[in-house]
Amino acid sequence: MEDEDHPMDGVFGGPGPQDFVNGTAVLASALTREAESLANAAAGLRETLDLFVIDGFSPEAEDRRVMREGTREAAALAGALLLTARHLLRFIGDPVRAAHETVGRLPRGSLSVGEIVGHLRAAALSPVTDDGAARIAAATIAETFAEEFGAAWHKAAPPVGGQGD
Repeated sequence: MEDEDHPMDGVFGGPGPQDFVNGTAVLASALTREAESLANAAAGLRETLDLFVIDGFSPEAEDRRVMREGTREAAALAGALLLTARHLLRFIGDPVRAAHETVGRLPRGSLSVGEIVGHLRAAALSPVTDDGAARIAAATIAETFAEEFGAAWHKAAPPVGGQGD
């Protein structure tokens, strides 16, 4: 029996260039949703703290400090995720450059690689699309970005008082 040429041979080689463009858009959208969720949490924390003080109940100073710190950290992380989304869109097709640009613009004291990469991976797993190739591309972009981001973060000068990771 002779081997026949099948019309679908070689078609399943992975995502193409347009799939990576679509995957970048899907990933950036998912990162924006992650950032929005964190920003809402930060606003909720702030309102909760304000409610306690307004109603005459004043939590212990340490509790207020922890709540304020949590609000600031959630807001900083939301900003970092929006910056990540922006750089991924600005440098479509070059997640390595996007990672380096993002590291260069982030404050090092209150953020960690694990937080940012964790949300990036969560965003890659939750894109709202039925385009399988774009989902694969988004996951690939996220992993490339995460690896390069972690390496670039560790190469940058550590902040005063710690590693920040």
